Amino acid sequence: MSKYLYLLITVLLWPSFTFAKQQLDLYTWRQQERLLWEKINQRNLIDGIHVNVKVIDYDTYQAHVQLAIQNQRVDLFQWSPGPAALAPLIEFGLVAPQTKTLPTINSNALPAATGADNKLYGVPFAMQLEGILVNQKLLTKHNLAAQPQNLLQLERLFTHLLDKGITPLQMASDQWYLSQVVAEVMTAGLLKASHAQALIQGEACFTSNEYVTVLKTLQDWHSRGFINQDVLTQDYHGMGTSKALGNSALALDGGWRAGPNSVFYQVDKSYQVEFWPVPGASGKFYGFADGTYQANALGSHAVLAQKVLDFTTTKAFANLFANTLNEVPAYAGHVQINSQNVRKQARLLNEQSYSASLFTSTSLNQGSPNYQQLVTEAIKQVFKGASAHSAALHIQKGLNSWQYIGVEHCQV
Repeated sequence: MSKYLYLLITVLLWPSFTFAKQQLDLYTWRQQERLLWEKINQRNLIDGIHVNVKVIDYDTYQAHVQLAIQNQRVDLFQWSPGPAALAPLIEFGLVAPQTKTLPTINSNALPAATGADNKLYGVPFAMQLEGILVNQKLLTKHNLAAQPQNLLQLERLFTHLLDKGITPLQMASDQWYLSQVVAEVMTAGLLKASHAQALIQGEACFTSNEYVTVLKTLQDWHSRGFINQDVLTQDYHGMGTSKALGNSALALDGGWRAGPNSVFYQVDKSYQVEFWPVPGASGKFYGFADGTYQANALGSHAVLAQKVLDFTTTKAFANLFANTLNEVPAYAGHVQINSQNVRKQARLLNEQSYSASLFTSTSLNQGSPNYQQLVTEAIKQVFKGASAHSAALHIQKGLNSWQYIGVEHCQV
């Protein structure tokens, strides 16, 4: 009887053995990832795997995740883009390069996953439209909704807003925000892409008149009161709240702030968002490759974690990403996007994106201090009253200090 009882118990329990899933932990700073991966789990889109999302505060995220990787407490994680961010992971062998190319991923997103060794690590997850994010409802109320076609028209709009007691342009001083958003949006609008490429290749210098104009414009706007005067003590969260309440009309910001779950729509359900480029010599938007999904190379489930990464390169994932998070995925093919706003962002990314990225350039960010750090310091310097030329000189000297690609051409 015991033999038959054992067989009966085995048969009864067999479905649970068959359908048991391996639990993998995904660490992220992005709260919105929870809903996305809940849907993936519920629909059984990755055979044999259940992904648990753990959200860590951004301020402590990098240190927390690096420790978790080494202690094998994390299988998957999201990471900031580009060679400077990837460097510590690569140096200590915490991630491994992809063994194949990523043909289904937008080529403009690949710099996010490219290390200083020009190898691909992880999978990019989103392309974010960055430009001037507009409170269209507020501008329409004051009959100022027409999109400026040049800098003079934009500055006239700033003046009209000031006259009405509204801060024209709201900014913050977070390091990532100044280097990733402010520097790149201003560059995409004011600097011809050919000159940006020359900077990346070391054939042009950061003390050139063309580049100094980027910093000079920020300095001028700040001195004229077009930018909030507390910018050096304002953080990104406070910047969003101020804009949501209508204290300011415009901000240099990204598409992640345009979705229905953003602070703007939490404050005002009828908030209306538009995007403009800075209307300068180039007049383009910056298409930001917003980070990567990574697998822990030291983890005990590395093969299964790679299976999850492979899924993030598929059309099924891209469709779910776009319509759950209201963000443009990094997928290269056609995506069915339900939101009219997100479809517009995807179109602008396709038609009006800047063709250079100083932020993710390997040549400018593989040494220390890297361009991301230096441009943040330079922008803060001009907000404190330093000349644009001296701030640009700070960038150039910093890059020269580690013999970057343009050191011979740009001696100072």
